[in-house]
Amino acid sequence: MLGGTVAWAKQFVVERIDLEGNNKTRPITILQELPYTTGDIVDQEVLEATAQAVKNLGLFETVDVTITDNNDGSIITLIKVKEKRYNFILPKLNRNGDGDITTGLVWRSDNLFGRNQESKLTFAYRTFDDADEEDETQVKWEFNYPRIVNTPYSLGFTALDEKTRLEETVDDETGKYDRKRQFTRLLLGGWLNQKGPSQGLNFRAGPLYETYDHTYISGADGLLPDLTIQAIVARLNGYYVIDNLLSRSGHHYGYELTLSDEATGSDKNYLKHTFFYRKYIPLAGIDHHNLNLQFRGGLITESVLGPPEFQIGGSRNLRGYDRDEVEGNIFTILNIEYLRPVLNRETLRAAIFTDMGNAWEDTDNISFSNFKYGVGFGLRWKLKRFVRTDVRLDIAHGLSEGGDTKAYLSTRATF
Repeated sequence: MLGGTVAWAKQFVVERIDLEGNNKTRPITILQELPYTTGDIVDQEVLEATAQAVKNLGLFETVDVTITDNNDGSIITLIKVKEKRYNFILPKLNRNGDGDITTGLVWRSDNLFGRNQESKLTFAYRTFDDADEEDETQVKWEFNYPRIVNTPYSLGFTALDEKTRLEETVDDETGKYDRKRQFTRLLLGGWLNQKGPSQGLNFRAGPLYETYDHTYISGADGLLPDLTIQAIVARLNGYYVIDNLLSRSGHHYGYELTLSDEATGSDKNYLKHTFFYRKYIPLAGIDHHNLNLQFRGGLITESVLGPPEFQIGGSRNLRGYDRDEVEGNIFTILNIEYLRPVLNRETLRAAIFTDMGNAWEDTDNISFSNFKYGVGFGLRWKLKRFVRTDVRLDIAHGLSEGGDTKAYLSTRATF
């Protein structure tokens, strides 16, 4: 709802838009999300969309809008915001349900230069328990500019340097190797909606460059090839999510195509398709009471390194199972979560969830009768002072063969 006293029987000319509380956020970052600008003729419906457009940025703890009628056919809009913390260093110390231990640091800047630019720099060291990998060191930088100032264009960049010690088994032969993987991807694109809120269809495309270098240590030699991947990535997203500060509503879907071809200098020819659909359904009764669903799938014509491309199991997709419980070049996953505030705290929500999915070697092996299922419960603690940061605790039990009871602690939502 809007504050202020306005007679809504007519349309108005927007004389001025004032901002308060945006000490770090540049005015244009807020103004370019509004469904109108100074001088536009607006009605009640357009004005009531003001607060939601600013909330959807995800940058503010509170958003209040006041409309003042000048009694001459014009109005003044006042938008008051309370900013979150945008820059922080988060220590990583985690033991997942598979017994893997991760330590390190994450440096996040969620409103870089006040322009809603997202930067995340991760330094991590991980030791694996009962896995092909022994340990892994990773440095990763992720940068995202959802809407370049005063344009409908967007930009995303990812760079990764990763070193892993692992054992690989091929045709009953096993060898130990050190793998060095380097990855860079640049995506440029834009919103179909040229002006106003960053909602609707968004398309990005760009190059991907990836190298795998293997150093033989012991056992069988020659099991893992050195590779250079040069590919083109195209991504289509439909974003129609409403940010309610402590929960979400609406839906979000996406499709990504990766094309690698020897004609472009790549060592591998393959097509990789991945897609997702997410639905956030608010339920009646109390605020931030939700039923959330996510469906994901993928297919690749030939795996990059030889072993299956997709791994199913663990905290990110199929809880209650070991990491990589099922592997294949085709996969599908469905996650369903019911969330409800508890202990009279809107920032703390209890969750009941179920996961189901499987992976197959190729299209000839697809069978929807042998899905693996998991169920569980957990807690979600929304850190209001930080941008898109939740603490998630889950206890899950796998109901199918290979399932077990596992606990997961993470600082990101399932979806």
